[in-house]
Amino acid sequence: MSISQDWSVIVSSRSGGGKAHHDWPAISNLLKDRHISFVEHITDHAYHAIELAKEAVKEGFRRLLVIGGDGAIHEVLNGLYSQDEVNPSEVVLGLIPVGSGNDWSRLHDIPHEYGAASDLIASADTHIRVQDVARVHTMMDGKPYCRYMVNIGGLGFDSEVCHRFDLAKERGHAGDRQYLKSLLSGFISYKSLKFRVAVDGEEFYRGTAFSVALGIGRYCGGGMMQTPDAVPDDGLIDVTVVGELSKWRFISKVPSLFKGDIYRHKEVHHTRGRQIDISAAPYSYMEVDGEPVGITPVRIEVVPAGVQVVSNLR
Repeated sequence: MSISQDWSVIVSSRSGGGKAHHDWPAISNLLKDRHISFVEHITDHAYHAIELAKEAVKEGFRRLLVIGGDGAIHEVLNGLYSQDEVNPSEVVLGLIPVGSGNDWSRLHDIPHEYGAASDLIASADTHIRVQDVARVHTMMDGKPYCRYMVNIGGLGFDSEVCHRFDLAKERGHAGDRQYLKSLLSGFISYKSLKFRVAVDGEEFYRGTAFSVALGIGRYCGGGMMQTPDAVPDDGLIDVTVVGELSKWRFISKVPSLFKGDIYRHKEVHHTRGRQIDISAAPYSYMEVDGEPVGITPVRIEVVPAGVQVVSNLR
């Protein structure tokens, strides 16, 4: 099998409420103007990007360019980790951001303007950085389940909102307005759960908690920083537990989520480690990169230097 030097482009037709698909002709011309050689593929159903990533690697591509958002980059990563043609760390991931939150692109300082993002891809050889990945084990429909994380995952309140939004999408309702409705309804009805969090075999937290965040990266929810000190290539997963507090006190802390000083609050607990084990009573949903991936019990393991990415991060 010959190894292609071209990019395999995966256009996520659902990203940005269809914006990625709509804008692809213009983006395609920008790539051609910069003499970037590529083969294009457009998704036509949920999780299609996983299949396309697997097929691209099997066909000899070692450079995958995603046109989409956080969900699309998550699917492509999981495609890489569900094939056995090559070690996933030998593949380069690039992204032109066309999504809602764009938190992974924010982590790597990838421009949101299409021309500037295309310039970055054109100079990819001098902007490749290795980042960690996390392997996430959960329970799905009563059976063990595994997904891979490129940015941030969460349990508790965050995952409740994600679960509600996913149910809405299954009924054909999506977009920013629907997410806001899921956020508000989740906030009104959510009750804090009892969690046990162990880090590298040692108990770190036991008690009622509003949420638990686990980060390879720093940003989630359109720029919030629940794991503001996370470093994507330090071989560790950052853990933030927001302990028991009222919903209205939580609202008062929201500005800290955007400023990155959440750890100054006494209800917030932070550590980092290589393996995180979490249980909840009665149970908690788990979300990874904004996608629902099952329920507790959960085990998260770091995969150091798990993938190469095109990054502006210095």
